[in-house]
Amino acid sequence: MYAKGRGKEATVDLDLILTKWLKVSPPALYHDQFAGIMGYLNKVFRGQDYALYLHETNLRAKGVKWYFPRLLDREVMSKAKVVFTNSKENQKVLAEYGFSSVVVYPGCYPRDGKKEREPIVLAVSMWDKGRFPEWYGEVAKRLKRGKLIMAGSWAVKEEKERFKKEYPQVAVTGRLSEEKLQELYDRASIVLRFGFNELGPGMGIIEGICNGLIPIVNEGLGSKELIVNDVNGYVVKDYEEAAEKINYLFENDDRLNKMREELRSLADDLSWDNHARKIREELEKVGML
Repeated sequence: MYAKGRGKEATVDLDLILTKWLKVSPPALYHDQFAGIMGYLNKVFRGQDYALYLHETNLRAKGVKWYFPRLLDREVMSKAKVVFTNSKENQKVLAEYGFSSVVVYPGCYPRDGKKEREPIVLAVSMWDKGRFPEWYGEVAKRLKRGKLIMAGSWAVKEEKERFKKEYPQVAVTGRLSEEKLQELYDRASIVLRFGFNELGPGMGIIEGICNGLIPIVNEGLGSKELIVNDVNGYVVKDYEEAAEKINYLFENDDRLNKMREELRSLADDLSWDNHARKIREELEKVGML
C-alpha cells in the first residue's frame, strides 16, 4: 500500500487502524496521517477532538495514483484541532493548501559532545535506491583521511551487496541495535545526509547534532533550516562539495571543535523535554488539556 520499495518496515497496518480507533480516548495526538485516521473517525462519530503531527505530506504529489493519499491528508488535517509539523519547509507546503500548522522539531537526548572523536563520517538511514546511496560512496572515494560508515538496514539485501562491491571504501553495517548505533555516534565527528525533496529534518541528523556531530546536508533536505552555514555545519550542493568540507574539517581540528561548541545550544533546544513542552503549550492553547 505504501512505499513498497522500502520493504515490510514501511507498510501501513490499515486493518489495525480501522479496528482499534474506538479504544483511543482524548486527549490524543496522532503521528502521521495514517494514524490520524483514528482521530478522524473519533471526531466524526464521537465528537472527540484530536491533534495531528504530520511528518510529510502528499498534497503536492501529482497523478491519479496519488488521489487517495492527497484526499487522506486533506480530510485528516481538516478535522484536527491543531496540526503540528516537523519543519518550516513542510509548514510552507501546508500553508499553500490552506492549512495552518505549528512547527515543533522532533526531539533527541543531548549528550556530552566533548568526547575524543575519530575521523569518521556517519550516515544513518533505512537504505534503498531512493536514498541515493551512491552519493555516499562517491564521498568516501574522495576522503583524504578517515572513513565513512553507513549505518542502518537495507530494504533489499541484493542492493546492499551490490553497493558494497561497487564502493569498498564504505563501511556498511546493516541493521544495528540502539547500543551499537550509540557507540558510532560517540566515535564519529561528522553526520552526513543527502535528501531530495525530503522536507523533514531527518532523525539521523537531529540525533547526530545532539551527539555533537557536525551536520553536513545538501540543499534538498529540510534539516538545512537547522544549520547556520560554516558556523555549526554545512549545507552543500552535491557530494563533491560535501567531500571538500569533510576533508577541510578533518585537516583542521580547531575549526571542527569550534563548530561542535556552536552546536551545543541547538542540541539543548532540540531536547525531548523542549519538544514535549512546546506540544503541551499548543494543546493547552486550543483547550485540549
